[in-house]
Amino acid sequence: MEASEKPEFDATLGGTEHLPYAANSLKFASSRSVEIAAMTECILRPSKTKLVFQTVPVHMRRRVMSHNSKRLPRKLRKAHLDQLKKSGLPPKQKRPSRKYRRRPANLLEEYNRRQKKNVWLETHIWHAKRFHMIERWGHRLPYAPCDKAFRACYRGSSAHCLLQDISYYTPIQITGAEKLIKEMFAKVTSSVCGLSIGATAYIKGTRHGIIHIYGINSFPFGYIGKVQFIWVPCDGTNKNLWLFVHPSQTDQIKSVLEKAASIQDKDNYETAKKRRKLENVTENIQIKAMPSSFNRFQLTGPNSHAVLVQSLKCVNDGIKNSKWLSLHKPLDLKEKDEYWRTISTASSPAQLPSNMVVGLVVKDPRLSRPQRRTKAKQDTNTEIDTKSLLHIPPFISNSPLWDIKIHEAIIKECKTNGQFIQHITKSQLVPGEVDEDDPALQCVPVVLVQRPGSQNPEFKKLGYGSGWDIILPSGYALPFWLTFIMFGARSGGLREKESLAFEMGECYLPPDSDAGKENERRIEIELRERYFRLPPSKRVNYIKIAINSPFVCPWNVLLTDWSDNKVNKYFVLRDRTILNDIQESITKKQCLPNVENANSCLIPVYIKLVAKGSLQKHSLICLPEAGDLANLKTLFEPHHEDPNEKIRKLKRAEHIKLQKKIRRSKMKLKKKVTTVGAKKLRKITGIEPSEYTKSMRELWLPSKVQSVRNVASRQVMGYVSQGAFSFTEGRSCGIGYIAFYALKHLLNNGLNQVLVRNTTSRKYRLANIVIVKNT
Repeated sequence: MEASEKPEFDATLGGTEHLPYAANSLKFASSRSVEIAAMTECILRPSKTKLVFQTVPVHMRRRVMSHNSKRLPRKLRKAHLDQLKKSGLPPKQKRPSRKYRRRPANLLEEYNRRQKKNVWLETHIWHAKRFHMIERWGHRLPYAPCDKAFRACYRGSSAHCLLQDISYYTPIQITGAEKLIKEMFAKVTSSVCGLSIGATAYIKGTRHGIIHIYGINSFPFGYIGKVQFIWVPCDGTNKNLWLFVHPSQTDQIKSVLEKAASIQDKDNYETAKKRRKLENVTENIQIKAMPSSFNRFQLTGPNSHAVLVQSLKCVNDGIKNSKWLSLHKPLDLKEKDEYWRTISTASSPAQLPSNMVVGLVVKDPRLSRPQRRTKAKQDTNTEIDTKSLLHIPPFISNSPLWDIKIHEAIIKECKTNGQFIQHITKSQLVPGEVDEDDPALQCVPVVLVQRPGSQNPEFKKLGYGSGWDIILPSGYALPFWLTFIMFGARSGGLREKESLAFEMGECYLPPDSDAGKENERRIEIELRERYFRLPPSKRVNYIKIAINSPFVCPWNVLLTDWSDNKVNKYFVLRDRTILNDIQESITKKQCLPNVENANSCLIPVYIKLVAKGSLQKHSLICLPEAGDLANLKTLFEPHHEDPNEKIRKLKRAEHIKLQKKIRRSKMKLKKKVTTVGAKKLRKITGIEPSEYTKSMRELWLPSKVQSVRNVASRQVMGYVSQGAFSFTEGRSCGIGYIAFYALKHLLNNGLNQVLVRNTTSRKYRLANIVIVKNT
């Protein structure tokens, strides 16, 4: 040490020491290796009292770190996940990103999962973006457009084109001998309701028909529903009959037909056994329900014909276009094309033969789709040959669409939108220009069914509701749907389906069918829950205005009151001859004709208010008294006393006292902090309000109705099942049902008009009645 170096003072070293100017790093690290190893071990494997997320500095700690490993630094995440697995709490997986969820494969998997509960239509995705969707009859259906389009949809059905997807109707295929099929349907139908299934007009397959299905040999009771049918001729002695059934009636109709077929087989066996001709027993009837086999669209309005003419381009020679044509016998493609061109000159589908069936083979609808949405218009300059329009050639109804084997080939050859766009942009010499005879683009078989619309002259709206139904193979719903939309068709949902039936004077689901009863039950539950969700001060007191059934029409109680006998089963009169006689009796104020089972008979009527006023669902149809027609302005239902009002007030006061008592006991239990008391309290608070609610609802509105005829000052004759403002009539109208003896009593008094009162009003209004013949 040199003399010039000064010693330095360091208390840790024991006083004044001389320190070197440099140090050896390797020698220093080796001497501290044990300490470094201990510190690293402490960080990577912390002690039992400390977790990994607790080892980070205080300023970096977050509460989310305990369950979200991505909040920790990368070097600590693995150790943290290991600790979570050891503790038995697996880390929560983050929801996949929207970009990942919107991949086509993931979307398809999600859609397939969601379709297990309710069946989706092929146009579901299109409707779900633009419509309010509801669950009905095992399907997920569009109810109404999201925009305020109620009047616009009516204008479409009356002056333009209203488009609806009714693919939820279930097709049922019946195969067998024509004679056996007629005998089977004779057990479940009646000829008095209209033309039978074996009528000459329908048996050739050139027209479609509608029949009413009942239980086996139970007419007029046991009504099931209305069914559309089309005959399809086949090779040999057998024939194909296609039924299109509402989904609420599919299971019931199928079971009834199977029972009728089994009874038919037994009868045939017995007759053949007696005659010793057992070779005829082998003939039987096959019934097969085939849901989702077809797509069916309904086009309503005079412009629906122009939309179809612009969208559908027939094929003259389609053998080179599609492979599936080789599976079918040769078609008269040229003759079909010529006939379609002939009837395309009509300005409205109402000009064509009613209920005609046209089978066409058309080109891919995406070829004729315009680039922008335009309104299809009919050429009014061309002359119309009325004779050719009214003539239906026998070959026009033949179609390969009814051959189910061809459907598989059509689906295999069908091009998606991506494949179609890629084909017309890359495989053509001029991108965008498509050769309509391109063999890569297949042709599609379709069947058109004409609907004549309303045919009741009393309603003054002949032809309203006329249009076309188009039946397509599965897989081609969206291409056809978008083409119709681009040509000016306005889309509608289930609400428009019900309003269309109302405007035509038809009941959507009759009250004597199981489907109608289920629908009424659903509406009653919805209206009752909505009523009791209101506070007591906002509720209508139905007892004071003498209405004991505001949310449902008690048909059994009504018929029991008018027949003085208990009625369990009832039916709607559908005998065309008797209905015509009743209409004549109402017009001339004569006595009604005799009807079998009159005690249980409901007469369908169409009600039109004489003056101003609105008509609502479940309104009362009442019997006028002498002098009522002269004093209509002052005709009101007098106020009635409510005997339950005082009881409700006392019960409400007792309930408030009980609630206060429970609240005090709850506060005491909180202070004591005893679990036993808390369990007792839960039992008290869980049972008492529900029992109280039930009893209060009974005091507001009794659930069981004993009598309805003489509850008010005017006797109740019937109810309005559907009431609203009718755009075709320009006034408030309704569809309802009247007891047979009530209508007989009305005509015996020399009157042919009735009084109508809404369930929320005391005002009686005068209305005319017209018999409905197409319920």
